[in-house]
Amino acid sequence: MSSNKTKIPFYNDLNFMIDSCEGLILDIWGVLWDGITVYPEALKTLLEIKKKNIPIILLSNAPRKSEIVAKKLANIGIKPNLYDKIISSGDVCKNELITNTNLVPGVKYYFIGLKEDNDLLDSTKFEENFSPNNSDFILITGPRDFNDNLELYTTELKECLNNKLPMICANPDKIVVRQTGKRIFCAGAIAEVYQNLGGDVIQFGKPYKNVFSKALKHLKLLSPNINLKNVSVIGDGLETDILGGNSIGINTILITSGILSHSLNINYGEKPNLNDLNKAIHSSKHLPTAAVNIFKLSH
Repeated sequence: MSSNKTKIPFYNDLNFMIDSCEGLILDIWGVLWDGITVYPEALKTLLEIKKKNIPIILLSNAPRKSEIVAKKLANIGIKPNLYDKIISSGDVCKNELITNTNLVPGVKYYFIGLKEDNDLLDSTKFEENFSPNNSDFILITGPRDFNDNLELYTTELKECLNNKLPMICANPDKIVVRQTGKRIFCAGAIAEVYQNLGGDVIQFGKPYKNVFSKALKHLKLLSPNINLKNVSVIGDGLETDILGGNSIGINTILITSGILSHSLNINYGEKPNLNDLNKAIHSSKHLPTAAVNIFKLSH
């Protein structure tokens, strides 16, 4: 059977897998919230999953420390009792920069990102340099302003390239979508431009194996007899969550109301046209085990 004919099973909720589930690795943005507001069903669903004693690891491409992510989540009602651990791409990036001494050629970094994210390398040997000249590498966490467009960064990236700066990207996501439908580009999109210009880019986070391995390692600590056949990654990104989950051989469940809602032309919670959905999945070449409308359980 050709892969084009493989129909990905679609469900309106997570009931189809919850009884056999032994562990979950959850994306945050696009599954639990849209960066501003928590999704209507998310809190209740997390609570029900915790009642079933299913361990939950939140795995995020947030380019900041996991304790900052935890604070933001607590502010919108996702308290630490609703999950077991957060692993952020920011944490992984920081740890790699500290422990892998061959990663960058020096300690001075040129920063691109929101001001509030420029504390990632606080209390480390690294120091910020305010120009690409005399810098050793670029640290990018995202655009400087969510209303920026990509073209704004071209001249600056060319200057970085002239200085032969490698780019360390703490968020491989290219785009995220608010519940309003507003699209925001992320660090991964700027990193792609830099790469296309001829720059060297090293990225940390999903879909790279090391973050998924970390999540699995933690699940095994929480539940030593866990059967990995009953562990699922749930996320809205085909190129991040689904590709990453597939690369370590665990179940992948695609949420259709997140990043895909734009191309599928649906509002949050609406069922997509299944032909359109299958086309989008197959054109990405990253096939999930199943697709589900939103992160919820039904009674």
